[in-house]
Amino acid sequence: MRRLVRGELAVLFVLLAVAMDSPSFAAGPVPVVMASGVLQKCLGIEPGSGKMMRGVATRRYCEQLPANDIYSQAGARFQSGDHAGAAKIVVRAAEAGNAVAQVRLALLYDQGDGVPQSAKAAFAWYSRAAAQGEPESQNQVGLFYELGEGVPENWDLAARLFQASAQQGWMNGQFSLGRAYQFGIGVPQNRQLAVGWFAKAGAQGNAKGDYWAKWLRDSTNNIGFRNDYEHNIVIGGKLRFSVKLMGGDPYGITFHNSARRVLWLAGQSQAVDRDEAEVFRMMRQMAYDDCTRAGRDNCGLRSQ
Repeated sequence: MRRLVRGELAVLFVLLAVAMDSPSFAAGPVPVVMASGVLQKCLGIEPGSGKMMRGVATRRYCEQLPANDIYSQAGARFQSGDHAGAAKIVVRAAEAGNAVAQVRLALLYDQGDGVPQSAKAAFAWYSRAAAQGEPESQNQVGLFYELGEGVPENWDLAARLFQASAQQGWMNGQFSLGRAYQFGIGVPQNRQLAVGWFAKAGAQGNAKGDYWAKWLRDSTNNIGFRNDYEHNIVIGGKLRFSVKLMGGDPYGITFHNSARRVLWLAGQSQAVDRDEAEVFRMMRQMAYDDCTRAGRDNCGLRSQ
């Protein structure tokens, strides 16, 4: 396993510094609030229920949102197949302050559906909806801040947005909060809290949430890695078997950015290397002892 040497870590910090100084499309931190009033009722948010209950009964509240009549026209245009025309109409409802229209417009920009794909525009509209407490957009904005996509990494803010989204019952927000506790993203790492939020997401149909809830309930299972880069720091292309990878929780540690986690993982990688080196030394010693007891003359040098 090749370790991160001092020069490589220096390069890593240079890259991180460049990324943090790169042009950002964030005008300022997104306020973390809960949906209230008509929007809360439209989305079917019942505090403490753990899920959103949007349906026929909540439709009348959605009709009271700003420019809902315009938003409804956009829906009809979209259903007819005119996605570009629908997007133009959604803009009007979004600009009027309709949070549901704002998150839908953000999704259109995210996917390049009816409009040119633009992460910058998507982030702007997600942010406007999140500022009203809309939980789907809160989760999306949180992901921007976790990944540092167009904005400086801010794992503390990401965690607060995930928490607001999750508490309002949005299943993808619950999954994201589970990940935050799984890896210590802006919150103290806690396997049991991760399991709890993954289970809530799974109960609402999030298959990944159900999978991770089951996986993490076994305390011997490693918590895994956020992405391939983290995986390669510790595992690389090797078959690793160190007991250091059983569990492997950084329990109670709060990581405020990816650089902090990289440093922790580099330390874990070195611990795994040392552990496996000792195992191999013991195996060579045992093989040597067995060989000499058998009286063979090809036992090789004794392991030091």
